[in-house]
Amino acid sequence: MATYYFKATNSQGKVEAGQLDVGSKQIALEKLEKLGLFPISVSERQQRREFSLQNIELERFLPANRISGQHLLDFTDKLSTLLRSGLPLARALSLLIETTAHTAMQEVIKQILKDVSAGKSLSEALGNHPHVFERLYVNMVRAGEAAGVLEQILENLRDFLQKRQELKSFLISSMIYPAILMFTGLGTVLVLVLFVLPRFQEVFDKVGIELPFITLLLVDITSFIADFKWPLIIAVATSWYAFKVWTGKEEGRLKWDQLKMRMPMVGNLITQVEVTRFANALGILLQSSVSLLEAMNIVKDLTENRVYQRAMDPVIKGIKKGDGMAMPMVQTGVFPKIAVHLVTVGEETGRLGDMFQKIAIMYQASLEKTMKRFIALFEPVMILCMFVVVGMIVAAMLLAVTSLSQSAM
Repeated sequence: MATYYFKATNSQGKVEAGQLDVGSKQIALEKLEKLGLFPISVSERQQRREFSLQNIELERFLPANRISGQHLLDFTDKLSTLLRSGLPLARALSLLIETTAHTAMQEVIKQILKDVSAGKSLSEALGNHPHVFERLYVNMVRAGEAAGVLEQILENLRDFLQKRQELKSFLISSMIYPAILMFTGLGTVLVLVLFVLPRFQEVFDKVGIELPFITLLLVDITSFIADFKWPLIIAVATSWYAFKVWTGKEEGRLKWDQLKMRMPMVGNLITQVEVTRFANALGILLQSSVSLLEAMNIVKDLTENRVYQRAMDPVIKGIKKGDGMAMPMVQTGVFPKIAVHLVTVGEETGRLGDMFQKIAIMYQASLEKTMKRFIALFEPVMILCMFVVVGMIVAAMLLAVTSLSQSAM
């Protein structure tokens, strides 16, 4: 099975995009024909969109229209509950349309109901909305349909999305205080340098007294920033654009991810985040009757860190050869030893899915401790830096005032 990304037009002439998990490109084309779609492009790699105003769906990015992870979690939770209560799928989707307040999510459910009523499976209907339902979600639903345990799979998905949402919320909330502290410090320094110090320079220019060295140095820095603000802004913007272009390329993104993982504390933090996501996704897939090889391919596509993404290639090859996961994971050098040891135990006991869930729980707890230590260390370091910088500026102003007082005497 391979994933083919397609772009096609329907009978109304509207362009639709999505993905199909089929055996070959010819089968994908035949399936599109059965769906009443006229293919524009079908390929194993997702095609980059051409940049044009017509391709930019601005309404999707508006706060009122953006479908968040919480909306997806609510949808999964409600659908699981309704199906578990014995309602048919079409009736359950109809009730979800009536009880969903979010307009964009409501429209997606309406399209899903339309596709299901037309004879498509739920997984096929979900696959037509890749911006809402990722590949892991669609494949788990497909596995549940094939095994006749869709309700259980949706419950597993709900638990998975709940854990992922909790991890995301924890990471965001953990970074709010350091971000506020940093921007407050930068704002204070900018106000003193750009607005307060220039007033001192005006006073001293009128009196005709030379500024103390430290005050003169800060005033010269301020004057330089004021005189060359546009070249500096252009330089910063150009550097940022060049950085985004560089990281947009595969090799550039790989080197940047490697650099981040070599940073003190940051590298350990990234490892814990990636291992938590990897183990959580793989565990839920294996517990949902998805084969190990297919689960690894899905998790690889979901992984954004290029170091871990490439590290999964030898693991997938090892699975295909029958060598298992543990040995290839050791050879990559990016998976922690304790995680590899637990994977070995999971392979020996035949409970690999349960073991990956335990790894995810363990590393999420470790991640929370690391984040708390990071914040505890960041706070005094940031306060110390602010004290030194602001102290230098205040000292420069006090020296200037003292010099002015002595000259008046």
